Amino acid sequence: MKTVLKYTKPHLPIIIFGILFKAFGAFTDLAIPRLLAVMIDEDIPTGDINRVYRTGAFMLAFALATLVLNITGNRLAAIASSRLAHDLRHDLFVHTLELDTAATDRLGLASLTSRLTSDTYNVATFFGRMQRMGMRAPMILIGGIIITFTLDVRLALIFLLVLPLVALTVYLVTKKTVPIYKKEQKILDDMVRRVDETASGIRVIKALSKVDFEKSRFDITAQNLSNEEIRAGRISSLTTPINDLIFYFGFCVVVSIGAVISATTGEEMSGTLLAFMTYFTMVLNGMLVMSRMFVQMSKATASAARIEEVLHTERELKVVESTTAHKSGEDEPYIVFDKVTFSYGGRRANIKDLSFTLNRGETLGIIGGTGSGKSTVIKLLMRLYDVTEGSIRIGGRDLREIPFDELYSIFGTAFQNDFVPRGTVRENIDFFRGISDEEINRATEIAQAHDFIYALEDGLDHEIATRGMNVSGGQRQRLLVSRAVLGNPDILILDDASSALDYKTDAALRSAIKHKVDTTTVIVSQRVASVRSADKILVLDGGRAVGLGTHDELIKLGGFYSTLYNSQFS
Repeated sequence: MKTVLKYTKPHLPIIIFGILFKAFGAFTDLAIPRLLAVMIDEDIPTGDINRVYRTGAFMLAFALATLVLNITGNRLAAIASSRLAHDLRHDLFVHTLELDTAATDRLGLASLTSRLTSDTYNVATFFGRMQRMGMRAPMILIGGIIITFTLDVRLALIFLLVLPLVALTVYLVTKKTVPIYKKEQKILDDMVRRVDETASGIRVIKALSKVDFEKSRFDITAQNLSNEEIRAGRISSLTTPINDLIFYFGFCVVVSIGAVISATTGEEMSGTLLAFMTYFTMVLNGMLVMSRMFVQMSKATASAARIEEVLHTERELKVVESTTAHKSGEDEPYIVFDKVTFSYGGRRANIKDLSFTLNRGETLGIIGGTGSGKSTVIKLLMRLYDVTEGSIRIGGRDLREIPFDELYSIFGTAFQNDFVPRGTVRENIDFFRGISDEEINRATEIAQAHDFIYALEDGLDHEIATRGMNVSGGQRQRLLVSRAVLGNPDILILDDASSALDYKTDAALRSAIKHKVDTTTVIVSQRVASVRSADKILVLDGGRAVGLGTHDELIKLGGFYSTLYNSQFS
């Protein structure tokens, strides 16, 4: 919670003013029952109607002041909590974007989504209620106790004896509910993940007639969440009735003793007992609010811990200082993989002792079976992960020595299932880089997307749905390739980016890239046709290089590549 509390510092002036308004509102509210006791026990017995009117006027003034002060305090609390939520969500979102790929994999997209939404909501709601009610309730509680001592010390002592019992109830309930709320948030992560998977795979689910199956899976997750909510509700619901029992028992004792004192001594205590009843009610409500605040704090504490886990996750991939003055010469390869070994989980090597070089302007084709490590090579080249052993160099510099902004600016990438946000065709291709329509049109011609784009009703202004659901798979991939080649990147990466294209369009795309784009190209594919014209072809099997050379050289060598070629072109 310490990290989250730091977000209140920029808004302290508003918070302090809000607290002051609520404090004055509590004081004016507490004064009304005391004035009522004065009116009944002191003013009315004198028969002086002016004194009664004067005291009544003070009561009315305090009531109006309470109204104005509480409304102002509530508005300031709403402003402060809203701004805190904005700052917290902003920083959490930015930090999420800056997380290493490994950290994103570990935390999970569903968990990050719920932390950014429900967890920040829980924290902001708690701070808002703390300012509105959490500050007023203790003031009412303490002020009510102090004023009851000014009314009658004997009755106030009885009143005071019940408070430790209430505090004990709140403590026990809070202790029990915090672990439940933490478990509840994890189940909520599962629900978010389930909804996201179902929404993205709805076509497959319907095609395979698995709608009922997905309903049952969602029902299980929803039922688990409901069970935890019921469990937490059962425990937290004990707070109000137990505190009611304690307070009303104490109130009965106070009234009984007050009646005995009045009967035996002849003291006039009607106003005092009425004031005590009012203060009992106010203090009881204050204690109930505090107990609810403690329950809310349990949920907010669990949410804050999850938020802080993300904010405290430091980037493992760091830029290191260069240890050599080595620079790439004209004769030195542009891309170098030097005995690279990599493992995702540390259990087995996904890439094993991989070495190859690629000159500037050349094209490298990477081919292999499913799970052979093709996409892993791309992730290592872009430094989404760090190698376990060996090194990767671009232009003579180790990737670990290149600042991230500089490194990422080198690449233009298009993956098979890439990011397609809701927006126009222009926005998806340009991706807010501010590149001219002339350059965009050139990129679409290279990507073989120009004809289909201008066949759309609005051309570049045509609205694309989220994930590109309103265009075909081949059209979506050509939009992604247009985005990748736009801006003339130093290294163009196409990772199965033409898998949905027909052979004719695929061949035209590769020819356009070769003759119209001055770049070093890496093509990942399972099609021999997509890589056969590459300057070098890297053949992977089980994370190892089992072939490296031109198409003709690999055909002569036989083995995996030759078998794959024969199976696709037989």
